[in-house]
Amino acid sequence: MAKGPHYGDFAFPEDAGFSGSAGKHFVRPYARGGKAKPFWDKPAPEGKPTHLSPKQKSQAKARASAAGRPYPNLVDNAAVARRKEK
Repeated sequence: MAKGPHYGDFAFPEDAGFSGSAGKHFVRPYARGGKAKPFWDKPAPEGKPTHLSPKQKSQAKARASAAGRPYPNLVDNAAVARRKEK
């Protein structure tokens, strides 16, 4: 039987991201079960960095204001940079 927290007949496996008994808080280091690090924990890629275009900067600022932030953060900039140009 799994050694994670028990809820009725169901028990979480050890690697599910729980830190002990059922009363403990949920702890998961990364969104994908600890297998992949988020991009902000990885080293920067080799080569010359590419900058956001003025259009991408305005899109990132719009995302930030929609989320209630005064300026874009790393996640806003990365989401805009990943988006394909039409």
